[in-house]
Amino acid sequence: MTANDTNRVESDNSDSRTTEGLESLSTHDTRYGRIVAETRAVGGTTTRRDLLARTELTSKVLEERLRELADQEYLELIGDSEHELIVLTHRGEGLAERYR
Repeated sequence: MTANDTNRVESDNSDSRTTEGLESLSTHDTRYGRIVAETRAVGGTTTRRDLLARTELTSKVLEERLRELADQEYLELIGDSEHELIVLTHRGEGLAERYR
């Protein structure tokens, strides 16, 4: 049996699902960094085909990471999947800066 310790300091290791969660995740998964850095390197707008070539990710992995980045408002995906533009948002610029 354990007693509740009310003097305990809150842990910084909590598993947050806020938008900062992706920033934390991205430091461990360099694929996010490759995507935003490569998008930024070509002026902030690119295509899926170009990212496939520049990042050397598989189509499936790229698709998953793009959706996650878009959901967290780091990227905007404009158009249909065959002619889709990938645009780095202001927030994505900040994330890309971490990978310079």
